[in-house]
Amino acid sequence: MEDLTEILIQNLSRLDPWILKNKIDAYRLYDRELTTFPVAIDIYLKKAHIQIYDNDSSDNEDLLVTQIGIALEKVLSIPIKDQYIKSRRRQKEGTQYEKVASSRERFIIKENDAKFYVNLKDYLDTGIFLDHRKTRTLVKNDLAKNKERMLNLFSYTSSFSVVAAKAGVRYTTSVDMSNTYCDWSRDNFELNALEKFNHIAIRENVQFFLENMKNNWRFDLIVIDPPTFSRSKKMPVPFDIQKDHPFLINHCLDHLNQDGIILFSNNFQKFKLNADALDTNNIQDITKETIPEDFKNDKIHKCYIIKH
Repeated sequence: MEDLTEILIQNLSRLDPWILKNKIDAYRLYDRELTTFPVAIDIYLKKAHIQIYDNDSSDNEDLLVTQIGIALEKVLSIPIKDQYIKSRRRQKEGTQYEKVASSRERFIIKENDAKFYVNLKDYLDTGIFLDHRKTRTLVKNDLAKNKERMLNLFSYTSSFSVVAAKAGVRYTTSVDMSNTYCDWSRDNFELNALEKFNHIAIRENVQFFLENMKNNWRFDLIVIDPPTFSRSKKMPVPFDIQKDHPFLINHCLDHLNQDGIILFSNNFQKFKLNADALDTNNIQDITKETIPEDFKNDKIHKCYIIKH
């Protein structure tokens, strides 16, 4: 217990100057540093999102939650009512992370000049992936510059589309299989005063979308950020990132303008890019440059720039 409190204090002291300088609204305070506390603690303004991972120490989850709650109250003065606990257990193949509540308790966080709705209670994830903060900044400051059209696949709540649009991309198309996340995307577009006819969210299976996209559709920037595995009722066959990533990338290359850019990312820690199966050898691994300062796990995602 005292060890956790001490690490929270140390981490906060280390991150405080960075948080203040960059006006960070949401960050990871604790990233499973102690085996006795196998949790990730993310702070969103004055609230805490706590994810408990599989571990021998997590068997007594009630005690674990109590100890974490006390530590957060002591270090950050976050009351129990503003601490949101999730269990991120190992998923059996084919299972999905489902909705866990129906509160619709949303609030707004800022990141650079963009705003996003987040919900710490209703879903396992919150509406934004904090490990891609630097990746979004890369899109904003570099990849989206002088780009006209963007395609965002497995778009979730379309944070990449928002930052690209704020950086000057005129048209964005975001594709996700969830009606909920497409609606959430539209809310994020409206929140950022983006023209709804220029920035659209399409509810569709990404593989089906790619197979049926019109030949004359071309994009200057394509973002692909798929899950590791998915077996939804809306999909005829399961999706597996290790097996299926060449299909995704090659189809996107077919619709990429000659000077365009693909940003490809995933969070499968054992992922190996099958470069031999790709229709290009213009591939740059930018994983190290996209891991944020507040994440201890440098394998939280893999990230690549791919061009013709």
